[in-house]
Amino acid sequence: MKKRRLLITAILIVSALSSVFAAAEYTIRLPSISVDFTSLGGRTIMNFNYAAQLAFKNYVETESQGRIEVELYTNSSLGTGPEILQQCMLGIIEATTTGESDLSSYYPALQMFSIPYEFSNRTEFYAFLDSDYMEAMYDDIAAKTNIRIIADFDNGGFRNFANNVRQIKTADDVKGLAIRSMQNSAHVFAFRSLGAIPTALAYSELYSALQTGVVDGQENSPMVMLDGSMYEVCKYYSLDGHMISPAYIAINESWLNSLPDDLKKVVLDGGKMAEIAARGAIVSGEELAMEIIRNSGTEIYIPTPEEKATFEIAREPVIEWLYDQLGEDVVDEFIATAEEIKAQV
Repeated sequence: MKKRRLLITAILIVSALSSVFAAAEYTIRLPSISVDFTSLGGRTIMNFNYAAQLAFKNYVETESQGRIEVELYTNSSLGTGPEILQQCMLGIIEATTTGESDLSSYYPALQMFSIPYEFSNRTEFYAFLDSDYMEAMYDDIAAKTNIRIIADFDNGGFRNFANNVRQIKTADDVKGLAIRSMQNSAHVFAFRSLGAIPTALAYSELYSALQTGVVDGQENSPMVMLDGSMYEVCKYYSLDGHMISPAYIAINESWLNSLPDDLKKVVLDGGKMAEIAARGAIVSGEELAMEIIRNSGTEIYIPTPEEKATFEIAREPVIEWLYDQLGEDVVDEFIATAEEIKAQV
């Protein structure tokens, strides 16, 4: 009898293990153009996109009991940002990390996040991302592009100017500088309004463009400066905080809807876990990123409130440009919703 109980127990254990390690029924390929870790001077910082990817993989594989396998790809191993976004839209891959710049090519209303100085801190920005307004926008994006945003966070913090010509203290210091811009028409217009010479380049081309002088500078958040080692090829970094851009994990809508309801819920909940992980990684890693940038020899400047106010000359021209592109009602609703949410936080 004892041997029989032991045999039954062993069979149950083997059966349980078999179910855990059984071949997955579904696979999600989730790429990013970012590195996984950045190490310098004894400091190692996890990239926020990779933090999101890991959290998503852990949650989805665990909660689906192995029915879904998540394959992670980093450092542009499956293509550039625009390429992996298009692959996801077409269903070639199931999911992707992406951002407002690339996605706005297919959903122009996202260019409203390019209005300079719309948000002054992350509390305001995250409250806006978590609003009913954005939930409705994500539904519309899914309907028009066939991708569903399941996690949103910021693209490494507030965007700041960096260059190799001079320290930027006021808007006048931007004039005449060839500044790399994301491939986003609103960004190009914003920098042109400041008197810069905006140059649209893919992120993968930016390091060499700075190194060879093809552009004088660029504008990115501290975490993105660290991610691409941009601090190595930028002498000056001014914390003007002109914009904060959203970043996302998105999944092919058709593929998502093909899942059984229980697994669809697992994937959507996995997006929430990824969102929490990414936001935490950004906030906790930003000070370490600033320390590394500072210690690398890049000269960091924090504009005074009076100096920072001079940059707001770019705000109204961008809004007027967006009126022409999207319509006054659309833009005014975005701004009014942002103001309403900011007043509540």
